[in-house]
Amino acid sequence: MHRSLVIGRTNAGKTLFCIRFARNLGMTELIWHMERTDGSTEKQRLPLKEIESVLSAARAHHTRQMQSLTLPVPRGKTDRQMLLTDTAGLDDGIHPDVSIRQAMARTLQALVDADAILHVVDAAALGRNVGQDSSENGKLDLRQDVWGMMDGHVAQYGLSHPGYVMLANKMDLPHGVAGYRALCREYPKHRIIPMSALRGTGFREVKQHVWKFA
Repeated sequence: MHRSLVIGRTNAGKTLFCIRFARNLGMTELIWHMERTDGSTEKQRLPLKEIESVLSAARAHHTRQMQSLTLPVPRGKTDRQMLLTDTAGLDDGIHPDVSIRQAMARTLQALVDADAILHVVDAAALGRNVGQDSSENGKLDLRQDVWGMMDGHVAQYGLSHPGYVMLANKMDLPHGVAGYRALCREYPKHRIIPMSALRGTGFREVKQHVWKFA
């Protein structure tokens, strides 16, 4: 089964995107396949409303393991299935928590084998921190806590991966448009989809992308 990997910094909206995207595909109950860092797996079945409150908590590194959903992907007269995999948030440097370091290492390993890479970026946070000069010279002038080396490395890797797409999330918030425009200036060779995981906007374009790799 082909895997679409959802990757990005902590609190970029990865888990909420997975939940709302599954709902957009008609799912009313989700079965998460939790992939532990020790190689073991377990299933967690929850109604959609309960999942939203449990798994989309707004705190850093809430997701500490890869957790996958099997989702239907209709293509013509044939329905296929794909794995949509939520991952631990990526940060720069060496995190003091061993479990978080292991989770980030698993995420990077999965990146190599993924069929599609959905790089979720907090466009609103970027927009709030784009310097005045950046609108003139086309360069991102950002604090490390909203765009660090890890995001840059993933974006660079995406240039050689046909399944890569950048998702400019939180377009429903103030400064989201400014962040999206800054990303487009900085990465003109990348496909960047503006979207809101909360509102479900941009999902049509995301579906068109993942269908190509299901």
